[in-house]
Amino acid sequence: MSSGEIRVEHVSDTALMVAAARAAETARPDGVVRDPFAQRLAGLRGAALADKLLSSDWLGIGVGLRCRTIDEMLLEAIAAYGLRTVIVLGAGLDTRPWRLELPRDLHWIEVDFAPILAYKAGLLASEKPRCHLEQIAADLTAAADREAVYAAAGNAPGIFVTEGLLLYLPAHTTAALATGFPQRSGARHWLLDIAAHRLMQNAHQGTLEEIEKVRAPDRVQGQQILDLASSHDWRQSVRRDYANAGFAVAASRGLKFPAEDSSADDPSGIYLFTRQ
Repeated sequence: MSSGEIRVEHVSDTALMVAAARAAETARPDGVVRDPFAQRLAGLRGAALADKLLSSDWLGIGVGLRCRTIDEMLLEAIAAYGLRTVIVLGAGLDTRPWRLELPRDLHWIEVDFAPILAYKAGLLASEKPRCHLEQIAADLTAAADREAVYAAAGNAPGIFVTEGLLLYLPAHTTAALATGFPQRSGARHWLLDIAAHRLMQNAHQGTLEEIEKVRAPDRVQGQQILDLASSHDWRQSVRRDYANAGFAVAASRGLKFPAEDSSADDPSGIYLFTRQ
């Protein structure tokens, strides 16, 4: 398929683009994230999709800073709360079990569609994860599949992560996860992101419809995510903004962008929520 014909065909294609963004940052001497596996996982298709649909400069900054911030907050939460289980929903081509300094006895669960998990497992077969890794093929919109994830998580202190995922889930599925994890497992912490819109609008080159078609029409986004978490008794513990850092990186690289005032009510960032 030529670059002119390539298009997003499934939500898993977005995982390829995200990996391509991490790969682009890793290749830069001043890159904001380091992922030695990203280029391998993105492959030619991921690179072609990112090149056609997105500005790789801006995508790399946004994805890279989101990734790095979640790395930092996740490691801090594991240490601070004595977490024994990490559940990454919509794990895609995430490589944290292979590249982060994690406790060896940590139980790390990756959840996604079977084909993307098999693709990653094949490409990383020669690499050893730094903790106990389990992969669960599941469709999170299916109640039975969610129950299987809760059962695998068990009752040990845990955290679930929804990096870049909630835009692709129907609102009722996000609500079910917000309720299900604390009721049916030991996961009492939730690490989530709200997209840095001001950064990402620079990354999309007028082709957002290609990605929009695989997003859930009735998703929760922006402030709605915070409202949903609050309505299900989740309490915000930590918030870190990375949009301003992203524009500072962009300026240091000579990228041009319209001057915009930071909005006091901009909810973007990475959040750690806790529930009793």
